[in-house]
Amino acid sequence: MITRIGVLYEDVTSLGFLDGLRQRLRCDAELVRPTGAIAKTPHLTRRTAKRAWEFFQARGVDLVVRFTDADKDPWQRKQQRETTLFPEGASGLVVCGVAARNVEDWLALDVGYLAKALRIEASELRDGPDRTGRIKHAINVATTSSGEEKSNLVSRIVAQAPGDVFCRWLQRDDSLRTFYQDCRSAAAQADCETPNELESE
Repeated sequence: MITRIGVLYEDVTSLGFLDGLRQRLRCDAELVRPTGAIAKTPHLTRRTAKRAWEFFQARGVDLVVRFTDADKDPWQRKQQRETTLFPEGASGLVVCGVAARNVEDWLALDVGYLAKALRIEASELRDGPDRTGRIKHAINVATTSSGEEKSNLVSRIVAQAPGDVFCRWLQRDDSLRTFYQDCRSAAAQADCETPNELESE
């Protein structure tokens, strides 16, 4: 069973996405966040990966999840590169998810749903060079007015997405689908049962 998951991520939006995905997979594991210089890691190095691995091992995690953005790099290349940065003993115990562009792009895979969740017009979320900025601004506005933490808001958006919406997310983006399947595979190896929302439609 997986009871503790070490997480390495870029920002609080990414953390929220991870927590929402954890809930969708019906996983009760605690997310263990590192401290200090390795807390939020946009650019992983071999040294940082080693320090993170040692930190997580000392805290008895069962799995490490690295989640980052590809930005302008091919996501498959970045996923392969970051996975190989961890020490040899980490093999099979690390899942690396890479958003093909960024996590905001994943959230906008169903524009209608995200617009409703953020209480903005869907037209504000149409694709374009400044869409990521518009999504970040909408999240800031929503959390400022409600007092809710950003990670909690994003977690709710992911966890509470209707099954057909989440299934569309998975069908529309290869990088998200791969990450989802890798998480389910890691759970299966640890004898954890998870739903398969790829088959929800």
